[in-house]
Amino acid sequence: MSDDIATLDQQIIHLVGRRAAAARKQTHARVSSGSSRTSLAEENAAIGRYSEELGRPGVNLALLVLGLSDRLPNR
Repeated sequence: MSDDIATLDQQIIHLVGRRAAAARKQTHARVSSGSSRTSLAEENAAIGRYSEELGRPGVNLALLVLGLSDRLPNR
């Protein structure tokens, strides 16, 4: 059972890293085209998706994921 949880944790960590890389690409493209660094509409949509699936804790998780997307180093 704990092996299953450890495997899931590793998958989540990997996915957060992939999301951060995708967010960096998107930010770079936005800035290169003269737009702002972030899109509040896209961030709000992401928060809404997490909230719909997980309720109030989903909002907290979304905020953490969005914050990590800005702070994780390139891998």
